[in-house]
Amino acid sequence: MDDKKIKICRAMLDFDSEQNVTPIQLRGFLAHLFTNISEFHHHSDNSYHYPLIQYKRIDKKLAVIGLGEFADVVFDKMSNLDHITTQDQKISLTNIELQNMVYYPKEIKSKYKFASPWIALNKENYTKYSLLVKKDQRQFLEKILVGNILSMLKGMKIFVDYMITVKIVQYKSITITAHKNKFAGFFCNWDSNITIPEYCGLGKSISKGFGDVLVLK
Repeated sequence: MDDKKIKICRAMLDFDSEQNVTPIQLRGFLAHLFTNISEFHHHSDNSYHYPLIQYKRIDKKLAVIGLGEFADVVFDKMSNLDHITTQDQKISLTNIELQNMVYYPKEIKSKYKFASPWIALNKENYTKYSLLVKKDQRQFLEKILVGNILSMLKGMKIFVDYMITVKIVQYKSITITAHKNKFAGFFCNWDSNITIPEYCGLGKSISKGFGDVLVLK
């Protein structure tokens, strides 16, 4: 396979339940179910590791995404899943939709937004960010976003021979809680010169459903 192409499998889960199951609960269940496959339960707070299995909420459905070598793993394991278990109950799955695709990064102007809060800043970066004026804050976030894209590509073993650029069109900050700590999360509309696979995450806590990228038409 071309070294700039990777396989992606997206598993969309339907189930009958009044309970609002979160991506974090789904991660916990699958991590326990597949303890022998570390990528299902990796602790991805290490910024040098881009998680190749990610848990999402897409169009109100829970989803699991497998990237690269883990696309086939997700396809195989999710094909045989018939229920999930939370602390409170066992929930039967009514349908699993498996979508296979190939990602190939193209150098073309593309528009995006975050479907879930983007956790861009650690404590050190937040201190620097908070001391900047508004215009410089935007540029600071743009540099971090470029770094996040490069980390994603590196995690997928993809290397491009051109400079990646980002322009944040608009953004707002909200306070979110992850790992029992409070972080600044951002919702942004932004442009870049590279295609990014939809619903793959950027930033911190990607595997738990933060920083999901939505492609704007």
